[in-house]
Amino acid sequence: MSKDMTRRQMIFQTAAATAGFGALLSLIRCGQSTPAAYIPPDLARRGLLRPPGSVEEQEFLARCIRCQRCAEVCETDAIRLAPRAAGSTAFTPYIVAETSACDLCLACGEACPTGAIAILRDKADARMGTAVVDKRLCVSHNGTGVCGACFTICPLKGKAITQGAHNAPTINDENCVGCGLCEEACIVDDPKDGRAIRVRSERAWS
Repeated sequence: MSKDMTRRQMIFQTAAATAGFGALLSLIRCGQSTPAAYIPPDLARRGLLRPPGSVEEQEFLARCIRCQRCAEVCETDAIRLAPRAAGSTAFTPYIVAETSACDLCLACGEACPTGAIAILRDKADARMGTAVVDKRLCVSHNGTGVCGACFTICPLKGKAITQGAHNAPTINDENCVGCGLCEEACIVDDPKDGRAIRVRSERAWS
């Protein structure tokens, strides 16, 4: 084989490798541009619900390396990843309780390699947000029915949530960790206002 042919083959191989690498980059970029989850339309009212054990927001954003390990170990698929359009929170984990709430397994803290999500041993230490009851919508409060689904599913029932007449729920802000299981279980889903009980977080989307 001549030296010219060898050079020609090397050029072709290099060009093919470069093209393949470029295609790979394109696929990666396309994958990143496709949001892994949606951002709810009522962000200002709901706030940003982070996984249990998430440190203070600014520190969280600095520590989180967007590795997705927390989402991978979440057996209920409650942890989603914010899309690119979410600004500084892009690709970071968050939860939409009405769709899939946190069951407080606390595995995400164990999986986090940077401490953005701290390791918790007790469910009562989660502190993700606080549930709020809309008495206009709650059937046990407005007299249109008797429910109790939120109390039944609460992992800290009797502490975070108690019941009154007709099973009407009352939230104890000091003990509620904001897991959102009550919101997911709520039988009310008003077209305009959503669930009768909803978790709110003081964290804001940037």
